[in-house]
Amino acid sequence: MRGRIDVIRARGAELVIVGNGATNFAAAFREDFELDGPLLVDPELVAYRAAGLRRGRVELLSPRLPWNALRALRAGSRQTGIQGDPWQLGGVFVLRPEGEATYAYRSREAGDHPPVDEILAALDEDADPIEETADASASRVWLGRILSRVVDPFIVSSFDRTGFRIHSLTFQPDDLDVDLSQRRCVVTGANSGIGYETALALADLGARVVLVCRDRERGQEAVERVQKQTGNARVSLEVADLSVLASVRSVADRLGSESVDVLVHNAGVLPDERTETADGLELTFAVHVAGPFLLTRLLRQRLEQSPDGRVLWVSSGGMYTRRLQLEDPNWTSRDYDGVLAYAETKRAQVVLAELFAEELRGTRVVVNAMHPGWADTPSVRSSLPRFYGATRHFLRTPAEGADTVVWLAACPRAGDETGRFFFDRQPRRTHLLPFTRESERDRRALWRLCEQLTAERPERGAHAE
Repeated sequence: MRGRIDVIRARGAELVIVGNGATNFAAAFREDFELDGPLLVDPELVAYRAAGLRRGRVELLSPRLPWNALRALRAGSRQTGIQGDPWQLGGVFVLRPEGEATYAYRSREAGDHPPVDEILAALDEDADPIEETADASASRVWLGRILSRVVDPFIVSSFDRTGFRIHSLTFQPDDLDVDLSQRRCVVTGANSGIGYETALALADLGARVVLVCRDRERGQEAVERVQKQTGNARVSLEVADLSVLASVRSVADRLGSESVDVLVHNAGVLPDERTETADGLELTFAVHVAGPFLLTRLLRQRLEQSPDGRVLWVSSGGMYTRRLQLEDPNWTSRDYDGVLAYAETKRAQVVLAELFAEELRGTRVVVNAMHPGWADTPSVRSSLPRFYGATRHFLRTPAEGADTVVWLAACPRAGDETGRFFFDRQPRRTHLLPFTRESERDRRALWRLCEQLTAERPERGAHAE
């Protein structure tokens, strides 16, 4: 477009460039490209969010990127550094003086730019409004499917960032072109990691988001960051400890009588030593199983009030190694192993998602579970330092780990599925090893156990009539 500025101006228009780097970076950009028009910076991405521009996640595999890089090199441009959000995609808009948009093109991957002649045509006074409608290219989807068959049999190459980028080649670009302004989403464990990225993305789509966090200070900081990054002021905090059943009941009451459209069970722990909660439960079981089970039941009526209620359980690929544990879920007769306790409770979450889907069948509420792959989150760094040290160079970003949660929460097509287990927007098997399969009797026993453990009991000193 730089070479057509004279044509643009001859038609009474001006080329305005908006970037997300710092002002000094923009000044160098202006000098390198000899620009004399308006060049604005938006490091907080406010304009990007308002324009509905996407964040890209398949840049390194974009077939257009090498060609565009070669063209830039031939034109004398040299990449010397990156500022701002490297994953943020751009777009091109033609705006009339009165504010009407006669053309809008939102990039779907790196190197995705509209034809300049198409932009120039939109400058005509009688130009009709144009909006891009392109779908995922057939070649990209084909490439993604072929590469997925190569990497999926191997855990490392499937669960890491390479696996995500390969799987994302098959994503439909329009799946998250949605307006969630009429929906209220509740996300537990939302002050960092996958929970934070989930809350951020849902707020970015316009939803009213409630972050449920254990620590008030960190939770409030997360709320303020989400509000600032998205421009969405309808983000709030509820303080609750999912390991304490009384706290779960309290937050359910505070969420009020209005509908809950999305409930994301993301809160998680991975302690080194066995810790018993005030309710007499092992901490991991309390946070991953008992607390979410109780919260789902308490919010059931509010979920059913929604025209499109969704309950999502953020499990873990580690659950593939363990079977449902009912003999000693509280770790009272076994030597405690935090990693095994984590995997066992993540298996229980997948089973509970299936059972809740059965329980709610016939309503407008769907229930699904997912696993995020291997993501670089604060909990992984602190709880699994050896694993993090060995994998940190190819872990997924928290946003990539959260992608399927957001897709399950927001995509209209995802509302057609219930009782499924997803990974990178695709339903997956829940068992890879035969010894991990549970019986129907065990599944029902888990439900009864959760009912018993979360039943409200009279306070000490109180007398039941």
